[in-house]
Amino acid sequence: MRKASSIHRGFLVPSFAPLRASIWAALGLSVSACGGHVTVDPASGEGGGEGGVTTSSTGTPAPSFVCDGAVPLPQRSGAYSGYARCPDGTIHRVEAVACESSLPACQGIEDVISCKTDADCTEKPGGKCGSYPSTDFNGTAWHCGCVYACATDQDCDPGQACLCPGVVLPDRLHARCVSAGCLASDDCASGECGLSVYDDGCGFELDLVCRAPGDACRTDADCGSGYEACVAPYDRLEWACSPPGCFDGRPLLVEGRARTARRVARSDWAFASLTPETAGLRGDVRAALAAHWREIAAVEHASIASFARFSLELLALGAPPALLAGAQQAAMDEVAHARAAYTLASAYAGAALGPGPLDMTGVAPATSAAAIVAALVEEACVGETISAAQARALAGLVRDPALAGTYERIAEEEGRHAELGWRALAWLLGGAGDDLRATAASAFDRAVARLSADPEVAPGAVAPEHGLLSGAMLGALRRQALAEVVEPCRRALLG
Repeated sequence: MRKASSIHRGFLVPSFAPLRASIWAALGLSVSACGGHVTVDPASGEGGGEGGVTTSSTGTPAPSFVCDGAVPLPQRSGAYSGYARCPDGTIHRVEAVACESSLPACQGIEDVISCKTDADCTEKPGGKCGSYPSTDFNGTAWHCGCVYACATDQDCDPGQACLCPGVVLPDRLHARCVSAGCLASDDCASGECGLSVYDDGCGFELDLVCRAPGDACRTDADCGSGYEACVAPYDRLEWACSPPGCFDGRPLLVEGRARTARRVARSDWAFASLTPETAGLRGDVRAALAAHWREIAAVEHASIASFARFSLELLALGAPPALLAGAQQAAMDEVAHARAAYTLASAYAGAALGPGPLDMTGVAPATSAAAIVAALVEEACVGETISAAQARALAGLVRDPALAGTYERIAEEEGRHAELGWRALAWLLGGAGDDLRATAASAFDRAVARLSADPEVAPGAVAPEHGLLSGAMLGALRRQALAEVVEPCRRALLG
């Protein structure tokens, strides 16, 4: 049995076999039904090539841009990227140009080694094995891993574009494919094919979406709240203000957007008995912890409403009492999770924080089995399974007993929520036709693809002993949980 995979000095990815076993038991499955172990490459999706990976050629700036005063943006190599920044800070793709990616060859002395030659990189065409850095609490660690860099849009899937390194997130060394509703200025009636850069709390979501005069916002300053961003993520085709909110667990989604309440100054959501250690924390670590727990608190608070809506959906479908009781209990669990998260956020911020009113406009139960199944797969069977796994790993990693206890409680209860989701899915698919099962399969594909890549974590302190993980660490945890829990049990249910 594979016990753990090292992705960084002092950090191990645990086995999630106990979580899988609890879901098997909830489903009434035997070990052989879901069985098997999958070895996860913790540096999947990163790396470089032997002798350096270089793709494509330089471009030349276009003679005109999308706004007065626009500045063409270079790639890391200095070549024109095809993007321009307007004076208001918005970034637009003017045209498609070839991207250049260059990474050094592996030296064999990196901190993490997951490939030896290009022949080991077979997940996608053109894989290269190379060396790349990853910054964490102990400084910069080096990885030797696989990278699958694109050079042009043709190297990406339909509906994607190749984003050159250097346009945003300057620490990235190779070009990668991003979601694209437009490919150039000419594709948009406004002449603006905007680049949305959304920090959703789990990482950065990058999307190309046309700007339009009727958009709800143009820049973050239009959002007014101080913590929302003007973005158009997750294939959304319009720009609007969105708060940060990691899609692990069960978010309150309204028309595809995660909705949360604004934070306000209040103390009635705090647990007096929960007192994390704050003395001696570095300023950047404390600030990062405050932001981290504010985001978790907002999502957990909104999850109360999400489970209330799920209860109504179960009632509409004639669900058995055990599922309804589980949904009600899960909502109560989320009240406790939100209180714990607001308590921690307040302690690290040095100010009492709690939720303001939650906008319930448009929050209505789904009326079709297909819509309920799709949401159930993405939010519960995948999202809450990943949340339970991450919390379990963090409970064994953090050194503050208050944090460890909080993560242990969240892991146990999110595990029950995951079990509830899998049981509800099994009940909905019992005797269902091919169309509903295909809906579930597509939802699994979307959720697994979204959570398989290393997330782009927000800049700031990375402190594993306080629960602040790097993108590589989070990515490895998620891939392990997907491989050991989600994928095998998906096959057991869907065949």
